[in-house]
Amino acid sequence: MFNKENYTKIILGTVQMGLEYGINNKNGKTHFKESQKILKKAYISGINTLDTAEVYGDAHSVIGRFHEKNPSIKFKINTKIPNNTNLNQLEFKIENYLSELRVDHLETIMFHSFDSYVKNEEILTKLISLKNSGIIKNIGVSVYKNMEIENLLIDDSISVVQLPFNLLDNLNLKEGLFKKLREKNKFIHTRSAFLQGLFFKELNDKNKIVQQLKAELGWLKKLLLEYNCSIEQLAISYCFMNKEIDNVILGVDSVYQLSINLLAAKFNITKEILEKIHDIRIKDINLLNPSLWN
Repeated sequence: MFNKENYTKIILGTVQMGLEYGINNKNGKTHFKESQKILKKAYISGINTLDTAEVYGDAHSVIGRFHEKNPSIKFKINTKIPNNTNLNQLEFKIENYLSELRVDHLETIMFHSFDSYVKNEEILTKLISLKNSGIIKNIGVSVYKNMEIENLLIDDSISVVQLPFNLLDNLNLKEGLFKKLREKNKFIHTRSAFLQGLFFKELNDKNKIVQQLKAELGWLKKLLLEYNCSIEQLAISYCFMNKEIDNVILGVDSVYQLSINLLAAKFNITKEILEKIHDIRIKDINLLNPSLWN
């Protein structure tokens, strides 16, 4: 049975609060007042963790101002350091994050890319020291490619792995990796449940990626009709049903959209639907990587 506690599996993404973001974004950056309402609604609904980053515009400030106005509410914060961070900047940056966000520690600090993690051994050493002091609870890495995940399995200092997972970038590509991450006691956070908004595009949209994935996107739309469900229901419940995933990151640009997503998470995705989703196999997996879409 679904209850409020299930929503703790959701981590609220905040990139829209600081930037114009997403392939299907028609409204631009979310207005400050709407962001504050989203944060309040999320917390009341049982969501207790936020995903953010220094490079998400003024998202840190938006969160901090919410905490300042609502002293009885304190979100857990997962944030990311920019790829160009140097060792001399690091401690100052983290102190600044705590000040901006109005928190006394960070739930997770992440390298914003696998390349940044690989190239910054000294920064990782410093983060381990900060973790030991209690300023940071977890150290993580945000990845795009499956082969990057393989490299993180042998590093015990990395406890959180954030990776894309959705109806197209599905268990056909990720199931084995999930099991390996679990065996190494790492937390799995998934993002891109809607493939950065691609799932909402019409099939006749002239966007290059839409056209290259037209057959697969068409298959998803047929499932929506066949099972009388929305793309939100199909996409979110697909992530929720996987017990190996600790948290699912969902970004929204309005309270209304958050409400839709919360309702969608209750959808009962059947074994029959799952089998049809897993019939979808992407030949060119580079099409599933938004960082390559340009």
